Amino acid sequence: MSEFKIHHHVSELFSILGIQSDAAEKYTETLGQSVQRYMNTQVSASSAVRILSENAPDPQAFLSKYDELKSRNIRDLDPLVVFLSGLVEDETVRKAVEGSSKLRLQEDGMTLMTIPSIVSDIEHAVETKLSRDQLNELRDRLLRESQVTHAPSEALQSVERGERRTVRLGPPTPSWLTSRPYLSLDFVNLEHRQELGALGDIASTSQEHQLIEDVLSVMMGIEGMYITVQPPTKHYDPPEFTVDPSVEPSLSTLVSRILPLCGYYSQLIRFVENKSCYHHGLVNQALSAAITNLIKDYMLLVTQLEEQHQHWALTLHKLYFYVEKTMSVMDMLACVTKVINKSEAHGGAVLSILHDRTVSLTGCGQLQDVMVFLTQSAAVPYMNMLAKWLYRGIINDPYNEFMVIDRESGGEENEEEDLADDYWEKRYTTIPQNIPTFLQVHANVILRTGKYLNVIRQSDHSVVCPDQEELVYSVRDRSYAEVIERTYNFASKRLLELLMKEKDLMGRLRSVKHYFLLDQGDFVVQLMSLCEDELSKNIDDVVPTRLESLLELALRTSAANSDLYKDDIECDLQPITLMNQMLRILSIETEAERDYYPQEERLQLTGLQGFSLGYRVTWPVSLVLDRKTIACYQMIFRHLFYCKHVEKLLCRVWVSNKVAKSFPLSASRTYTAAFALRQRMLNFIQNIEYYMMFEVIERNWQTFINKMQKVENVDEVLAFHNDFLNGCLKDCMLTSPELLRMISKLTSICVSFANFIEESPEPATTHEDSQSFEQTISRFELQFSGMIYTLMERISEMGRDNYNDALVNVIYRLDFNMYYAKKHEHLRMATSPETSLDYNSGPVSAEYDSQHI
Repeated sequence: MSEFKIHHHVSELFSILGIQSDAAEKYTETLGQSVQRYMNTQVSASSAVRILSENAPDPQAFLSKYDELKSRNIRDLDPLVVFLSGLVEDETVRKAVEGSSKLRLQEDGMTLMTIPSIVSDIEHAVETKLSRDQLNELRDRLLRESQVTHAPSEALQSVERGERRTVRLGPPTPSWLTSRPYLSLDFVNLEHRQELGALGDIASTSQEHQLIEDVLSVMMGIEGMYITVQPPTKHYDPPEFTVDPSVEPSLSTLVSRILPLCGYYSQLIRFVENKSCYHHGLVNQALSAAITNLIKDYMLLVTQLEEQHQHWALTLHKLYFYVEKTMSVMDMLACVTKVINKSEAHGGAVLSILHDRTVSLTGCGQLQDVMVFLTQSAAVPYMNMLAKWLYRGIINDPYNEFMVIDRESGGEENEEEDLADDYWEKRYTTIPQNIPTFLQVHANVILRTGKYLNVIRQSDHSVVCPDQEELVYSVRDRSYAEVIERTYNFASKRLLELLMKEKDLMGRLRSVKHYFLLDQGDFVVQLMSLCEDELSKNIDDVVPTRLESLLELALRTSAANSDLYKDDIECDLQPITLMNQMLRILSIETEAERDYYPQEERLQLTGLQGFSLGYRVTWPVSLVLDRKTIACYQMIFRHLFYCKHVEKLLCRVWVSNKVAKSFPLSASRTYTAAFALRQRMLNFIQNIEYYMMFEVIERNWQTFINKMQKVENVDEVLAFHNDFLNGCLKDCMLTSPELLRMISKLTSICVSFANFIEESPEPATTHEDSQSFEQTISRFELQFSGMIYTLMERISEMGRDNYNDALVNVIYRLDFNMYYAKKHEHLRMATSPETSLDYNSGPVSAEYDSQHI
C-alpha cells in the first residue's frame, strides 16, 4: 500500500471516529513502518484472545464466538484478534474510540444497549422464516432506533422475497434427487414404525443377537428394530440414537460404544451426497469421490461382520474389537467434513483444511496416510488449474475455486482491444480464501507467472513453457516448489525480453522523458514560440486541431525530428487545475485536502494553464505506461511548462527594460527597484527549474537507469519506474498541496509583475505617476519576498521532520547569499496579521484567485 493510500485511510478514519487531530502524518509513517509487523500471529493469538476475554462484558460469550469462528476456519481471524488486543491494551486509543463511538451513537439516537438486541433480532431473521408483517415490524424498529427514514435495504428485500445470497454455478440439481428419499444411503425417516415388544423380555443371548442385527443395519444407514434414529438439528451434526431401555445395561453399554461409528457414517454419506452437486465445485466433488472409496472399504467390513453374524460367530465384544480401528479413521473423516460444512468451504479453502489436518497428524501413521490420500485426491482438479495457469497463463475455473480470478468479462479475442488501464494491478488478482496454505508462500510467484505468460500469449501464441510436469500434492512442497520456480524464471525472462528488446521499452521511456520532462530544449522553445498566441486564449476557445499542427511543426523543425516515436506525441488540454489533477491522481480526498478543490468543477483557465502533452502507447508497453503513469508525467510537464512560460515572460521584461537606457537619470532611478525585483524573480524561477530538472529529475533518472541494468522481471520494472515517478513528484513539491500552492502563488506574482511592467513601458512623467508606480512595485516586492520566506520556512520544517536532502537544497539555491535570512525580522513583520490585509489586497490576489494553477 502506497504512502498516499495510508495517509488517505488514516485521515478518513480520524474523520469517521470524530477525532480532531493533525497527527495523520505521524500515524501514516508509523503504519508504513509496521506493515509486516503482524504477518506471523500464530504465537500471539492465544494471548490476544485471553486479553480480549478479560476485557469483554461477557467473557464466556466472547470465547464461544471465537471458538465458533475458529471451527468455521475463518481466514485472518488470528491477525484480527491480535489487532483488537493491541487496541484494547492501548488505553489512549481505546478511550478515544469509545468516546467517539458513544458520541456518534448519541447523534444517531442510539445507545450501546440497543445494539445487541437489534443484532440478535437480525440474526434470528436470517436463520428463520419471518412473515411479511414480522419483517415490517423489525424494519420499523431498526428505523426507529436509528432515527432514519431510509428505504428498505436490498438485503432486507431479498429476505422478504425469500432469495438466497449464494449464487449457484453449474447445471441445476434434478428435483427427483431430493423427492425420492430412498435414493439416499443415509437414514430414511419412516412415517409408520412397527410397534414391537420390549427386547428385555427375552433371554440375554437372544437380546445380544438381535442387537448385533440392529447394529449392523444402523452401520449401513438402516434404522434397526430396537435402535431408533433421530435426525440431527443441523445438517453437519451426527444423528442421535436411542436403544431400547429394557435391554440389559451391559449390552446397552457395548452398543453405545459402537453407535458413534454409525453417526460418523451418516455424516460422511450426507457430505458425499451433498457435495457431489455441481455448484459445490470440483474440489469438493473430488473429495467426495475419495471418501466414497473409503466408504466402500467400510461397507466391505460390514459385509464381513454380517457373514460372521450369520454363522453365530459374532458377539458385541468381538464387534467392538473389529471396528475399533475403523472408528478412529471414521471419526477423523467426520471431523474434517464437519469443518468443511460449517465453514462452507470450497476450492482452495477445502485444501487448506485438509492440509492443516494432515500436518497435525504427523507421526500418527495410518491416520496421516488416509489424510494424504484424501488431500491428494481432492487436489487433483485444483492442481490441474494451477498447471494451466503456470504453463499457459489460462484460467479454467468454472466454479470460482482457484486462487487467481480474472476480472475481465470478455473473451481472449478482445483482450488487446479492451485492456483496462489498471490491467496489471486489477485484472488478475488473488482470492485469499482460495489460496491453499501449502501454496501460501508461493502465491505471489504463481500470480506473476501466469500474468507474464498471459501477456506473452497475447503477443505470441506459439510460446510454450518447456519441461511441463504434472503437479501432485505432497506434504512437503519441494516437489512443486521447483516447478513453480522454474516456470516463473522462464516467463519472467521471456516477457522481459519481449518488452526490452522487441518493444524497445527503454527507447520509449527516453522518448517520454524528452518531451514530458523537457529534455529536448530546442523542442520546448519551438513549441512555446509557435503555440503562444493560441495558448493565450481561454481554454474553451483553443482549437485542438491547430495545436496539433503546431506541435507537429515543432517536432519537425527541432532535434526531436530524429526521434523514432515522435509521432506518438499529441496535444491534451486539461479542463482542471494542476492542483486538482494532482489530488485526483494520488487519490487524496480527505477533509484536509478538500480545501484545495475549486468551488466549480471547471475553472476559467487559459490554454497555457491547461496545456499538456499526450502519448499513444501500444500493448504490451501500456503495462508500464498506463493512463495513470502518463497522468503523472503530465503533472510534471504542466508544472515545468508553466515555469518555462513564466521565465519567458520575465526574460521578455528584461529585453523591454533596455529602453530605460534612454530615460533621463531621474526616471531611471524610479525603475531601479523594479529591475532588482525582476532579477530576483528571474533568479527564483531559474533556480526552481534547475532544481527540478537537474537535481531531481536527472538524478532520479540516472538511479532508474542503473537499476534497469540489473532488472530481472517485469514487476521490478514497474516498481523501479514507479519509484522514479514518485521521487520526481515528491521532490518537485507536487505531492504536497501546501508547497505546490506556494509555488503557484509565486509564479502568479511573477506573471502579474511581468504584465504590469509590460503595460508601463513609458517613464513616469509626473510625481504622482512615479509615486504610484513605486508603491505598486513595493507591494509586489513585499508579496514576493514574504511568500519566498514562507516557502523556505515550510521546507525547513519538513526537512527537520523527515530529512530530504534534495528538497532542502532549494533553500540554499533560493537564498545562496543569505539575502532573505538577513531580512528575517523584516519579513516576519511584513507577513504578520497586521499587514495581512494589505498582503491580500494587492494586484496579484484577484488574478491568482481566478487563474491559479
